[in-house]
Amino acid sequence: MVDVKTCLDNAQEKMDMAIMYLEEALAHIRAGKASTRLLDGIRVDSYGSMVPISNVAAVTTPDARSITCLLYTSPSPRDGLLSRMPSSA
Repeated sequence: MVDVKTCLDNAQEKMDMAIMYLEEALAHIRAGKASTRLLDGIRVDSYGSMVPISNVAAVTTPDARSITCLLYTSPSPRDGLLSRMPSSA
């Protein structure tokens, strides 16, 4: 027979995980003010590996409607912007 405390602990753990997931999902919704968290899911190629954009650029919100990304280092001349975009093939 299943112990009531075990069942309640299991349910509490699952509810806590659901709340954490909801908070993360709601953080990406823009509702008025621009947030740098909107870009958390964006990954870019940096020296052959995909990394979050916040690792290669300073992401800021200068005003309520704008987000700016300033690269820490400029790309080398042989790396064009097109080579950084994913291919459609």
